[in-house]
Amino acid sequence: MKLTSLLISALALGLVGCKSTEWNKEHAVPAVAFGFDSEAKAEIAGIIDDAMPGANVKLADDIFNNDHRLFIQREPTMVDGNPAQGRITEMPRKFELYHLEDSCFLYDAKTEDIYLLAEVQCKPK
Repeated sequence: MKLTSLLISALALGLVGCKSTEWNKEHAVPAVAFGFDSEAKAEIAGIIDDAMPGANVKLADDIFNNDHRLFIQREPTMVDGNPAQGRITEMPRKFELYHLEDSCFLYDAKTEDIYLLAEVQCKPK
């Protein structure tokens, strides 16, 4: 009986202490990054590499410092100094940084995929 009471108390404390942030676009606000370091940059680069295979994106050190949006356009394949496909018709890919509760999320506007960021620190813009 004592063990059961102890387990119930521990479970109740665990549930109160755990906070699971789930994406809710209506409550999320645009955010800017701060304290951006190599781990944060690597986390975002990994997400973008997964979202855009073969794009080989090089990220600036100040991404998301002033704006919550990041636009990425594929570089055209060049043949003899000219674009192989003529003009680029593909729209730039847009990623957005959002803050919700105590968490940062990266939103892929094309696929509407949401990524919870563990290494990135952000604050509402």
